Formats: sequence, structure tokens, C-alpha cells
Amino acid sequence: MLETHGDVCRLGYLRLVPCLLEDDSPKTFDFLAALLYNMIKGISDRDFLAGKPIGLITSSVNARNYVTLAAELNFIDRKTQLLGTFGKLYLTTNSAIRFRKFVEGRGSLNLIELITLNDAEKLFFLWALFTQDYPFIQMITEWALARKRFRRQEAMIYAMEEAYPQALKKVLPPSDARRVEVEKFREKRLSIRDKIEWIKSSQYAKYRHIAPPRFEWLVDCEILKRSGRGRYEVNEQMIYDQQKILKLVTLRPGKIETYLFNEFLKGMSRWYKQAERSDIIRTMIEVYERMSLRFGGEVNLTYLECMTSITLLERGLIAEMQKIHDAFNSLALQFPDKIYVTPGGGDINIAYINTEELEI
Repeated sequence: MLETHGDVCRLGYLRLVPCLLEDDSPKTFDFLAALLYNMIKGISDRDFLAGKPIGLITSSVNARNYVTLAAELNFIDRKTQLLGTFGKLYLTTNSAIRFRKFVEGRGSLNLIELITLNDAEKLFFLWALFTQDYPFIQMITEWALARKRFRRQEAMIYAMEEAYPQALKKVLPPSDARRVEVEKFREKRLSIRDKIEWIKSSQYAKYRHIAPPRFEWLVDCEILKRSGRGRYEVNEQMIYDQQKILKLVTLRPGKIETYLFNEFLKGMSRWYKQAERSDIIRTMIEVYERMSLRFGGEVNLTYLECMTSITLLERGLIAEMQKIHDAFNSLALQFPDKIYVTPGGGDINIAYINTEELEI
């Protein structure tokens, strides 16, 4: 994911998109945007709006940009116009239940509920962002933590003139014209001496669309907070350990899940009760049943362990992936004919659990 639109600042809206695709019927992005906009256009929250929140969906065009972001984060599969991997994973959470009810007209949500994430959702979106927006979001996060406090303008300049070119070098071939274009960003900006002319320029528009949403996503995930108009600072009350975030930003996507749901998660343990083995097993089986509906009988073992951890967190409990993995292995030894793992290609292991005949 390299480019975004400047108005896609609130990750919370993305929770509605998988619920709109839950019927396994392909939907065009424009149709999804129309559904999304019509569903929320009448929702108001006067007290919340008094704080002048940004990134709200206020038009069908605005909603379409959020649908595009959902595809970039793999909540939607672009080719099939069905659920993407993270869309399927989200639907296995407890969080999805109330948004499903809202989409089906069986429940109501106010504006703050639509855009505010709970702790488990913040962890889920960190997972999605750090794997799908690699390496751009990593660089921005590292810079923000080092700066502590900063203005949006200086953040945009760093993001677009330093982080963005480095990110493109990592993910695009040398022949790609975009790599050449971004190398000239700083020079072009400095050549425009008039501030008004700069703000009206197409290059400024590109800066505004690509960089600011990412700082807002970090606000939604509680790593940053807004400290005034156009100002940000590190959120000292965040539930995460800052040193663990700094480690997280150094990892490639293939290493993120293992770290995020083991060492990183341990930094949140002071806020949650440790899950007992019985809690882990019951939750894991429940999550497996939900995942098998979305992924078929073949459930990725790593995803199962990650989603078990997230679901436990939703219930006020915490368990690292290794602890969940050990519980799975012990259960497989106890019930070898009902629980087992097979290779699924590469390093992927597929978990099978016969939940109908399993008695715990």
C-alpha cells in the first residue's frame, strides 16, 4: 500500500466493510461505498462533533475512498470483490457482532462508537497496518517516537521526502517512474517559495493525501495523540511498551505476527488478567469454528493462534501466541484423531479440529 486519500483517517469505519461482504456476494467498490454512506449518513453526535474530529464519512465519494483503503489493507480481495484475508479474520472477532447487527438493522451505533477502537481492535489494526503498509508505516512510526512532539507540516515533509522514497525503493523495481519522481520532491518543494502557491500545488496535494492519514491511524491505535491543531505527540498513556514498538518497526512482514503476539503482547500484560489453559482452549475452539466458516476446513494455524489471542483480549484476558500454541499441541496429543496439523505449503501449517466430536 503506497498511496491513500487524505480523508481516510478513521480506521474504525473499516469494521463495517467485512460485514457488508458477509453474504459472499461480489460487490463493486462503488456499490459498497453507496451502502456504507447510506448506512451512516444520518448518524450524528453533537457533543463528539464539537471536538471537530477529522476523517468522517460525509459523502459517497468519501465513502468510496474508505472502500479503497479497505482493499489496500486486504479487508477486500480486489480480484474477486469478496472478503480479503483481514476481512475474514475480522469477522471472527467478538467486535464484529455489534457491527454485523448494525449493518443488518438490528442494532444502533453512535458516531463515537463507529470510529473508536477498543484495545483488541487496536492490536488487530496494528497487525494489518504493519504487514500491509510495509515499510512506510514502520518508518513513520519510528520517526514519530523519536521526535516525541511535532507539527503536521514537518511530519509531511519527513514522510514524503525521506520515508516515502525509501519505501518505494524497497517495494518497486528500479525502472518504476514513481521512484524517479519522488527523488525530486524536496527540490521541487524548495523551488516554490510562495506558501500559497505551494499549498495550491499538485505536489502538496500528494503530500496531504499520503502522509497525514498514517499519523491519524497511529492516533487511532493509541501510539500518538493530537495535541492541538496540526500537532501530534507520543501518547505517554498508551497501553503498549514503547521499546517494543521500536522493535516492531524494524521487522519485515513475515516476522511481525510472531513478535506482535508474543513479546509485544507481553507489554500489555499489566492491563489484563492472564488466561488459564481452559480459557485458551475454549476460546481457540470457538475461534476455529468461526474461522472455518470463512476459510473453509483449512485454517491457518498462525492465524488461529493470533485470533485466539485477540478474542481473549476482547474478554479481558491475555495469552501470548506461544502459550496458545502449547495449548493446541497438548490438546492434539490428547485427541490425535480429532486435532492435528498438516503442512499447507511453505511455512504454513493447517489446523484441523473436529469440533463436533470433541469433548473437553
